[in-house]
Amino acid sequence: MKSEYINVDGKWGVVFCHDLHMIDEYEMRQSMMSFGMRGRQIEDAIEILLYKENTGMCVSRDDIRMSLIFVGNGTSKEQYWDTVVHELYHAASSIIDYYGISDNEEDFAWTIGFLMRKAVELTSEPCH
Repeated sequence: MKSEYINVDGKWGVVFCHDLHMIDEYEMRQSMMSFGMRGRQIEDAIEILLYKENTGMCVSRDDIRMSLIFVGNGTSKEQYWDTVVHELYHAASSIIDYYGISDNEEDFAWTIGFLMRKAVELTSEPCH
């Protein structure tokens, strides 16, 4: 698993995890627990992320102003990036909600664009 940190203008952090493999299960569990997930939630998430293609997950915590994103393996580059955009949308929504910014404002578009640029920079091989 590759785990990358994205700093969103010093106001929010996004932990972007991709290139997931079964060997990463322990690290994935630890990350999920640090974001407040427990028991069955973690078991279900691990099963989906590691054993189903074209899946992802985003968990956000306002108290620490951070989001955790997992992007599973895609069946194609297009499907992989569809999942990335979907999960980045959830993270951007959490950021926008926290700061009380309307989702139709330029700031929302900037946030999604910024996250997408960072994801593209950090991802070298987008599907398996």
